[in-house]
Amino acid sequence: MKIKDIIPVALGKEKPDVLLKNAKLVNVFTGEIEETNIALFRKRIAGIGDYTEGKEVIDLKGMYVLPGFINAHLHIESSMLSPRQFAKAVLLRGTTTVIADPHEISNVLGLDGLEYMIKSTEGIPLNVYIAIPSAVPATNMETSGARLGPEDMVGFVDSYPNRIIALGEVMNFPGVINRDSELLTKIEILRHMYKKIDGHAPGVTGKELNAYIDAFIRSDHECTTKEEALEKIGKGMQVFIREGTAAKNLEALIEAVNIMNHHSFSFCTDDREPLDILKDGDIDYLVRRSIEKGIDPIIAIRMATINTARYYNLRSMGAVAPGYKADMIVVDDLEKINIKMVFKDSKLVVEDGKFVDEMKGVYNDMPKKFGKVILPKFTADDLKIKDKGKKIRVIKVYEGSLLTDELILDPKVENGYVVPDVERDILKIAIFERHTGTNFSLGFIKGFGIKSGAVGTSVGHDAHNIGIIGTNDEDMYIAAKEIEKMNGGMVVVENGKVLARLPLPIAGLMADKELEEVVEELEHLEGEMKKLGGIDATFMTLSFVQLAVIPNLKITNNGLVNVNKQEYVGLFED
Repeated sequence: MKIKDIIPVALGKEKPDVLLKNAKLVNVFTGEIEETNIALFRKRIAGIGDYTEGKEVIDLKGMYVLPGFINAHLHIESSMLSPRQFAKAVLLRGTTTVIADPHEISNVLGLDGLEYMIKSTEGIPLNVYIAIPSAVPATNMETSGARLGPEDMVGFVDSYPNRIIALGEVMNFPGVINRDSELLTKIEILRHMYKKIDGHAPGVTGKELNAYIDAFIRSDHECTTKEEALEKIGKGMQVFIREGTAAKNLEALIEAVNIMNHHSFSFCTDDREPLDILKDGDIDYLVRRSIEKGIDPIIAIRMATINTARYYNLRSMGAVAPGYKADMIVVDDLEKINIKMVFKDSKLVVEDGKFVDEMKGVYNDMPKKFGKVILPKFTADDLKIKDKGKKIRVIKVYEGSLLTDELILDPKVENGYVVPDVERDILKIAIFERHTGTNFSLGFIKGFGIKSGAVGTSVGHDAHNIGIIGTNDEDMYIAAKEIEKMNGGMVVVENGKVLARLPLPIAGLMADKELEEVVEELEHLEGEMKKLGGIDATFMTLSFVQLAVIPNLKITNNGLVNVNKQEYVGLFED
């Protein structure tokens, strides 16, 4: 759009394309609510004021108009939806802009995965900006499917300069502190292109935090305490308050927010399942919960809009004002945030909880098969663990947190083998390397609550190998083989029978079906899982057990062991 075309509309000399009458505009600049009309021209807001005519007139009858919500950090792949179906889900909840870090698919497919995420979101009614992954692979302690080096980044940023907005979360914070040359080169490349450098620094404080920030890293979404958040904003960082499916930090962090510092806070979901998006919400859920916790509605709306836009230098987003993109939400209550309409680029895309637009893009969004799953050769007997007369290391997971703990416990032994102990909630866990099919690992884990059967997933951050937990070897074997058969997916098995499955053939991470189909299959899957006794976020929690860049509360060894001729190094207490 040329500037000369919008000026006559702003002056009232030409009719706007759309006129929103009788609106209560939430002004994120002044903090005031203005009763006014809003003139829209093409994809922009032409003016605010006493406009009376439009080619199309929509009477809002006193409802509130807010800027479209902005998700400061997420991984589309974690929704298990193809990009276009993900867009439909979050638009229903008022999110019109996301900053997506596609390091999940990039760890599986490298440049091909990254290009798929960029192209498949081209031309859809959702602003999808890309934070190019900094950690492919995330660490050298695991086997992923690809590597992205500094040389790969230069060409990609040059090819998509307007889509790539940042360097994705720098998870290897020890690498920054120890001046890892390749990592620092990636940072130098992106910062000299004036892109943001996003952070991931759980528990990093003091002088180490100083050093981390010195590397131009200006955000963090891994804070778990009020004190940690306050230290980070005090040193100039933007803290993204996260509320995902497995990691929930709003309750602990919202008390850090006040009228003086709220500009340094934004909202993100990081990893959120589609059931949670449709049932509870996306960024709108964080806004609503913050208000319930005592935050002023205007402040909560700022944290969901203009704060994030300013951090990422999105100059035309985050506000309802002249010249800004016409990405807006209409709600009937400023505290309950009941979304009645969503406008994207001046076009009504959601009305009364229904998507009323066409979800079209430029490129194919749903390849039937993208990437492959290769299991090592094994049998159920290979999952047995011989007793060594020692105590075992057990991973302890916590519901609502990504942090794990180490427990040293007496094993349950039967016929010379260490076996799961359902009475003490100790399950067996197996991790299968699925990119080359060369190895797998075994261990024990506590906190899932499963009483029988097995569950498994090909979503395993960040290398995305296959994770299986279970009460017996036979069901675990069947679960792994079913995931291989689906070319990636999630499964529930009991007594030798597959009770539920969700195929994820797009890189073993995303489904190739419509939103409604995926939600239906996921509901059935989680329903069957809960019949086994599992916690609410069993699959999401399991997907993070492999994640090397989230610290254990006491040690870095989570108790997973390489299987090599029955030598279970690290499984048994030294």
